Amino acid sequence: MEMKIPTITGSPVPPEFTVARHEPPAGTEARGASVHQAEPVYSAEEIRRSAQLLEQTFRLFNKRLRFSVNQEINRVVVKVVDTKTDKLIKEIPPAEIQRLIAKIKETIGLLFDEQI
Repeated sequence: MEMKIPTITGSPVPPEFTVARHEPPAGTEARGASVHQAEPVYSAEEIRRSAQLLEQTFRLFNKRLRFSVNQEINRVVVKVVDTKTDKLIKEIPPAEIQRLIAKIKETIGLLFDEQI
């Protein structure tokens, strides 16, 4: 039985699942630790394709990925689920950390009236 895994020789990733790498313009390299690096911005379509590629890869290992956004903390949450038992294997970030972030945001909201 032959199993093809994306990115391994002989099993190229389909072009519709590739995401272009965003390189900074020439001459904008960091010159020290104090230079703030802007995070690359990806389109919704690029993120969707990347998520599909991850989901396909995990299916090979009898695992399923669930992506969601925790509106309370405004962060993406990834859940790894066993496809056979439908049991949650891992949650990133863990639920405890999500609750902690929400409490910290709530506490900061009590201390400060507005965000600059």
